[in-house]
Amino acid sequence: MQRKKRLTKRERKDQSPGPSGQQLAHIHCIACGRHLDPEEFSANPPTAKQLICEHQSRFPACVDCDVLARTLIAEHDRTGKPIQQAAAWH
Repeated sequence: MQRKKRLTKRERKDQSPGPSGQQLAHIHCIACGRHLDPEEFSANPPTAKQLICEHQSRFPACVDCDVLARTLIAEHDRTGKPIQQAAAWH
């Protein structure tokens, strides 16, 4: 009896959600955890934006949470630890 064909590492990676996969990323504000749609970044006026740390990493945030998000990023830049993100909610 033959074994079932297994997926290669590349095939599994392409099927999984995330930056390298084909599916869109699920985006949440780092400060409040609110779900952000990609259209919010390009709306007029935008209701969400990408903030960049000193290491050139991008972090999504609501326009309303700008001050808190910048505080979290400043803490990340100062300590080198990962950002303390809020729990995601919809």
